[in-house]
Amino acid sequence: MLISLDTTRADRLGCYGYDRDATPNLDAIAQRGVQFDHTFAHVPITLPSHICLLTGTYPPEHGVRVNGKQALGPTLQTLAEIYKQHGYKTAAFIASAVLDARYGLDRGFDIYDDEIGSHESQPMGQRPAGEVCNRVLQWLDTNAARETPLMCFVHFYDAHTPYTAPQEFVDKMGDPYDAEVAYMDAQIGRLIDWLKARSLLEKTLLVVVADHGESLGEHGYEWHSLLVYHSIVRIPLLISLPERLPENQRVAGVTRMVDVMPTMLDLMGWESPDQVGGRSLSPVFAGGTLVPQLCYGETEYPLDSFGWSNLRFLINENWKYIRAPEPELYDLTSDPGEMNNLADTNSDRIARMESALSEIERDMKPHDAAEVSLSAEELRELSALGYVGSARPTDVGDVSQRKNPKGMGDVVHAFRRAEALYGEHRAIEAIETLEPLIERSPESFVIVELLAKAYAGAGALECAHGLLLEALALQPKSSNTWILLARVCHARGATARAIEACGRALESQPNHEEAKHLLPALQQALDRQKTKLAELRRRFQQQPESVDVCLSLALALLSADQAAEAFGVLRDGLGENHNDTRLANELAWQLATSPEDELRNGTEAVRLARMACRGDNESIPDFLDTLGAALAEAERFDEAAEVARRASHLAKQAGQHTLNAVIARRLKLYEAKHPYRSPP
Repeated sequence: MLISLDTTRADRLGCYGYDRDATPNLDAIAQRGVQFDHTFAHVPITLPSHICLLTGTYPPEHGVRVNGKQALGPTLQTLAEIYKQHGYKTAAFIASAVLDARYGLDRGFDIYDDEIGSHESQPMGQRPAGEVCNRVLQWLDTNAARETPLMCFVHFYDAHTPYTAPQEFVDKMGDPYDAEVAYMDAQIGRLIDWLKARSLLEKTLLVVVADHGESLGEHGYEWHSLLVYHSIVRIPLLISLPERLPENQRVAGVTRMVDVMPTMLDLMGWESPDQVGGRSLSPVFAGGTLVPQLCYGETEYPLDSFGWSNLRFLINENWKYIRAPEPELYDLTSDPGEMNNLADTNSDRIARMESALSEIERDMKPHDAAEVSLSAEELRELSALGYVGSARPTDVGDVSQRKNPKGMGDVVHAFRRAEALYGEHRAIEAIETLEPLIERSPESFVIVELLAKAYAGAGALECAHGLLLEALALQPKSSNTWILLARVCHARGATARAIEACGRALESQPNHEEAKHLLPALQQALDRQKTKLAELRRRFQQQPESVDVCLSLALALLSADQAAEAFGVLRDGLGENHNDTRLANELAWQLATSPEDELRNGTEAVRLARMACRGDNESIPDFLDTLGAALAEAERFDEAAEVARRASHLAKQAGQHTLNAVIARRLKLYEAKHPYRSPP
């Protein structure tokens, strides 16, 4: 039985020195077996770490570096496949959609129970330890009486945020993280009790390990994935097999996630496949010692999700080196909390450890991972579990020149808060949270895209359109972003642009289901739009004095990419209605913000905008917004900013929160001496 404790720190277990009674069952496993005090994960991310566990390979070898983008390729053998070859009946019980069968870890399992379902007390995409345990016990009850030996992999996800432990554990532990760990421990107790009741505990190889830890405020960061400090990569490892392995033994040397698979196979008397990068820990069971080994680790999450530098680390018995834009070196003997960076005073040691790290990287044997494409709903599920989904930046370049993730933890926290706000349909609050972040990190595709979604959710479609174009400049192959753009363009009436965006999504991902369903609907909408445009032209010829018909035709022409004709219609309408402020305002806006250079005219835009703002209209935020844009096009930026501030104040007073957010975004442009342009 192999038990994986997702997101579980070693130092929150009693057997590792925690002074609270949170883990009596895990502590008992340690007392009955062998406890490894310094075991490390190679990546602080659930899917790639579990692939390390079940294949004995490093992330650069198996090729899966983050969640939700790749799956285990066909060339690497899994632990379950080897047990299956030796006649075992195999089963896995999964607690999170992050380990869904689509990612390849189901290979070799007769049963791969990843039906997560929906739980009121849990976010989408995960199920509680109690339900996982129920499924395990049901399978054990069904199969235990048979002569076929059993291999069972059990995954508990509860210590991962958000923390939703049953109230009795919250009451007992107080701390929400400890409550989740205690809850998992109680479910492990149920498994142990089942084995004891059937006299199977003595016959069961029991391995307990975590995929990674969790930062609980250390280094100004809460969560994992982004950084690689000990709170995040040091994990518990307990191995028990009564009567065959020592009891209450502790191993002090550095051990690694990739050592688990060869150790389990060695205890069974089986050879490890050539792919395995680790070594068996069996010598310590017979009183021997382990030759010190270096531990490689990484995170690509900062680069893939935010466009910042990735990280690499190397650990030996006493030192830890982190390859980052500002290198870090820690003496683990005197500074286990990694608070005192000694890189500046130990250049020789840095050079030696960098050389060793580079050699390890050169010696790895990469295998191709399989690509995975997720739907918008599946991406939302991944997001609900706290993971950001995006493609790697198109131009990676020299990552050492990118931002150091060490100083960006507050951005990640704020981004995750904005994701939650957006998920709760609190778009304006999400916008207010994200706007400062985009100034800190304009290279972060996920921030730009989420801000676009928030503006779309608030009804500011033009702003959303422009931001989606910015996001696609960063990630031009993001098919789901192209679909978002298609939907925003369609909502704006720009159906031809929507069809083009849908086509780009299919270029990036030919089997994109949403794009295949959306495209025919858009083509039908375009036919209807053409019919409507012909009708509006006819009506305008009949009623050139009608302001409503004029505006409707002009906006329809703009949506159909016929801007020059739209300008002519607005001018004709003003010729019939010299003093109409709506027509003056619309023409002023187009003259100030058109993406077509030959159509813009700042001087005329200012004249018309001032005409539109006369009388009571000078207190209408929309009209003042147009005047600000016109002044900026005329390069009168200080005046534009002053008008925009007034418009923002009036919009806020009137409760027009979306308009206020949009004007505030334009105000930043004017303050930076830039005009505003409508998206093409």
